[in-house]
Amino acid sequence: MFWGKAFLRISAALEKSWRRVCETTKQRLLCCILLMSLTYVIYMRSLICSPKVPSTTSWGAPIVWEGTFDHEEENRFHQDHGTVVGLSVFAVGKYLETYLEDFLVSANRYFMPSLPCIVYILTDNPKDVPTIHVRPAMSITILQVPLRHRWQDISMMRMMDLQDIVLPLARGQVDYLFCMDVDQIFSSNYGPETLDDLVAQLHSGYYLQSREELPYETNSLSAAFIPPTMGIFYYHAAVFGGSLARLTNLTSSCLNGILKDKKSGVEAIWHDESHLNRYLALEYLPSKVLSPEYCWDNRLWLRYHKLRWAKKSYEKTRV
Repeated sequence: MFWGKAFLRISAALEKSWRRVCETTKQRLLCCILLMSLTYVIYMRSLICSPKVPSTTSWGAPIVWEGTFDHEEENRFHQDHGTVVGLSVFAVGKYLETYLEDFLVSANRYFMPSLPCIVYILTDNPKDVPTIHVRPAMSITILQVPLRHRWQDISMMRMMDLQDIVLPLARGQVDYLFCMDVDQIFSSNYGPETLDDLVAQLHSGYYLQSREELPYETNSLSAAFIPPTMGIFYYHAAVFGGSLARLTNLTSSCLNGILKDKKSGVEAIWHDESHLNRYLALEYLPSKVLSPEYCWDNRLWLRYHKLRWAKKSYEKTRV
């Protein structure tokens, strides 16, 4: 009986000690995981908030980050010169009802707030464009484009619409023009610091990647092909802009490449974006590059952001 009770007491003590060890081990493991996670977050934030990308490209073009320019000086310069800025946006099919109103409301508040602006809305359904009351120095022009059924063609053939519809009209109205996707929302002042002869937008999904990881067109049969030894940055087709003369050259080159591919039965991996990247890598280097602050994808930890991606609804819009 004595040994039986002693055995039970020893067993209970051992079980209690084992539970304590296990609890301590779990706590240590949990603390270790939390510490590693915190270290990773701090490391990633340091990459983004203190970016690897410098404030100037190797060919001397500025890369615009908040803090690299003087807001008042930029505003004063363009106000003194009477600069007028255009903003073209494509809102076709389901994209119109899904995104256009939010885009316009935010543009009215944040896009070039100190300068006169004209917004060119390109749509296949003008009667469904929402009525937005805009500030006195902003006006809206609605332009009809052909109905296209494949979303790939909607994306690629906007180069034709810009060349044939927007640029001839804008030539007598604005000094600079930005071309943007509609599934975005302005989130703070997107000002004249972005204006230049040819402006390209760093793609936030790839700007920290090596050259080998950039999704350039690798099919040599495509007019968008970029040789492995060429290219430095990968640019996002959701935002590009510049002077009307430079945009005329850009859209003409990209459109010629797209039509050549269609004739050959080839389609670039990222459609008009692939052709845009070829132009900016091989034909004409951008005179100004915008940091991911100007086209934020909601996954990056950025201290500032001027324009952010709207929530994507591809199952609804790409039909």
